[in-house]
Amino acid sequence: MESNEILDKNYQAVYKPIVKFLYTHPDFPFSFSLSGNQIRFFKKRKNELITIFRELVERKQVEVLGGGYYDPVLPLLYPVDRNGQIDMLSAEIRQTVGKRPRGISLFGDCWDSSLVNNIHTCGIEYVLLESTLIPDNKRKFLPIIMSDLNKSVDIFPYYDGLIPTNYITPEDFLLNIEKSVEKIERKDNYFQLDVDRIVCINLTHEKIIELTSSKWFDKLAQYIENNPDSRIKFTTLTEYKKNIKVKVPAYIPAGINGSVAKWIDRAYTESTKPKNQYTVYDFMDTYRLSHELYNRIMYISMLVNQYKNDKMRKKAAREKLWEAQNGTGLLCSDKGAFANSKYRQQSYKSLMEAEKILREDGKFKETVTCFDYNSDGLNEYVCRMERYFAYISLISGAVQELDYIKNTGNYADNLSRVSEYDGVDDNYQRGIFIDHFFTEEQLAKYIENEPAGDGVFSRIQFTQLKYSQAHHEIVLFARAIWKPTGQKIYLRKKYIINSTGMYVQYVIRNESNKRLSAKFAVESNFANTNFNPENILYNSIELADNGERVELDTTKGTGNLIKEGKLDKITVARITDTENGLSFVFEPNEGCSYCYNPIIYKRPDSSASNIVPVDLTTVSTLIWDIDIEPGMETEKNINFTIIPTRKTKKS
Repeated sequence: MESNEILDKNYQAVYKPIVKFLYTHPDFPFSFSLSGNQIRFFKKRKNELITIFRELVERKQVEVLGGGYYDPVLPLLYPVDRNGQIDMLSAEIRQTVGKRPRGISLFGDCWDSSLVNNIHTCGIEYVLLESTLIPDNKRKFLPIIMSDLNKSVDIFPYYDGLIPTNYITPEDFLLNIEKSVEKIERKDNYFQLDVDRIVCINLTHEKIIELTSSKWFDKLAQYIENNPDSRIKFTTLTEYKKNIKVKVPAYIPAGINGSVAKWIDRAYTESTKPKNQYTVYDFMDTYRLSHELYNRIMYISMLVNQYKNDKMRKKAAREKLWEAQNGTGLLCSDKGAFANSKYRQQSYKSLMEAEKILREDGKFKETVTCFDYNSDGLNEYVCRMERYFAYISLISGAVQELDYIKNTGNYADNLSRVSEYDGVDDNYQRGIFIDHFFTEEQLAKYIENEPAGDGVFSRIQFTQLKYSQAHHEIVLFARAIWKPTGQKIYLRKKYIINSTGMYVQYVIRNESNKRLSAKFAVESNFANTNFNPENILYNSIELADNGERVELDTTKGTGNLIKEGKLDKITVARITDTENGLSFVFEPNEGCSYCYNPIIYKRPDSSASNIVPVDLTTVSTLIWDIDIEPGMETEKNINFTIIPTRKTKKS
């Protein structure tokens, strides 16, 4: 959700100027699309705007469109959440401006035919959609009517190609509209049935700022006043619907706004000609972290919908769930940076709060369950423990989500480096307890934060050997050929899950006919859950090295320390998120080497014109020398504990 600071900025730059113009030009109609969060802010902080809104609505000059209260991606939600969010915003609008909405807009124009039923059920009459989602032969500057399961809804396309700029005169703007309509009229017979066409134009905040600051709306109003015989009249959609004569029957397949679709062909790369039929599911298939957040949303939705103990508690948890469903987290559409983790982590925090509300009824029991949590066709191991939520994936056998019951976000929400923006490719999915086998040369590169081969087990799919729900025990194994020597290695990985962390046991067996000499590295990645590129706060790291306490300078890696022969006998590694007051403690059963590197990821911003910092990951790695005779095995153990600490505020 947008912060109060952003909402206030938008009020000053967008809403105040346009409402001032509308108030002094009563013949100029306008429609506003407002989220519940915006309305709540205006009522609390800018009540004078609400007073004017009510008057403009009473004049029938302005209408306020509905939608989902927290700007959700509606097709991704369960029907109960879709209807609930639409009804909640409709009630808020009716109470605020005196009239309930007749139409809705959709976040990112995320459309699916199943929405027809929800929209109809909620008493909504029409929906606005970008014209590119409408089949070419149905774009007649007339409303579309779409039916699904014997229910129907009107769809009004809006045309981005006709949006005005401050460089075009009002006369030319209106002339372009007339020419576009006349071109369509020459090709169809609807003109004989209805001479009135409707042209909807969607103005973003940036466009309104551009047009109000240049007094373009004033010029347009003056031109209309001087040309009363113009064919073009301005109206709201609700007023237009009162005299509607013709609707174009059409089936609108699932789709998404072109400004989002252009990022789907290839991750973080803008396409100038996006495929029209991309959907929000295609977006999530391209951006793994968005899909991970969606999986968490669906899981909490299930918990909330199945909860039956306390109606008030369920209601409170549902509102936090709806808050988390905000589309900015799923579609990464932050104005500042396309891949910025800010909104994603806000959603994780709200989801954790929703789960915490349900847990506090005194009936919570710790569980480790096995099912296909992320809908990838493989089972995952979901750990709902007293202090945290986590899941373990068969892909690399690693922890791929870690949420502490403190509303701190998801510490496993890590990007992977891509060469186009970060200079190198990781080629594996970063998580907690990622396993690598390195040669001396590969390890030297790894210590310097360079790619060092595939690491073998960091990119492999493990197999379940044993799973005990009662004992919270998970045993996985994998076999691989280590490319540098062609040797076959067997790795067994056992997790024992407890209330405050995990115990992880590794058994490495040399299944080749010659001695295995290698570096075995266990890498754990922790995302910065409050990343701010303007004020980056690094985690603190304390080590017990050869019996002495060592505190690292975490703004840089440990490459130089390792070259000096230090960090070679670590018995404790403590990583502390000082801002959230949380420590992650690793205790290996025997002394090992240690490597740390911070990674600041860079990605294009939403305009694709700048490459900007978007996230920070703390990479903490324990390293052992492995020397195993043929047919023999060795064991390594790590005790991992999560400990609350005092918070340290940002300077």
